[in-house]
Amino acid sequence: MEIFSRDGIDYNIEDCSVIDIFNYNELIVLKVIREILQEDHSLCRCPICLEDLFALSMNSIPPRYIQITSIKKYVNSGSFIDEKTIRKKVLEAWEKIKSKPGH
Repeated sequence: MEIFSRDGIDYNIEDCSVIDIFNYNELIVLKVIREILQEDHSLCRCPICLEDLFALSMNSIPPRYIQITSIKKYVNSGSFIDEKTIRKKVLEAWEKIKSKPGH
């Protein structure tokens, strides 16, 4: 299956919509990347570098798909990955990109 846009994906399984299931860590990675970009202007901000930063960061942590109503339960679970750990992974990805940009 080729996916170019999430708009065309049918998230219904029988009578159940799974549209509200999401990777919680994706939200934290986005938040951390935005914060780091505000703090440090040394990283190239071209689309290739930013996409690489996001992809490398996401690949360095396990996904945590949860129901939107289960955020509090996940945050208090043993599988929760804190923002400090995610920030460390984003910074590691940043260093890789800075040392060898994809363009």
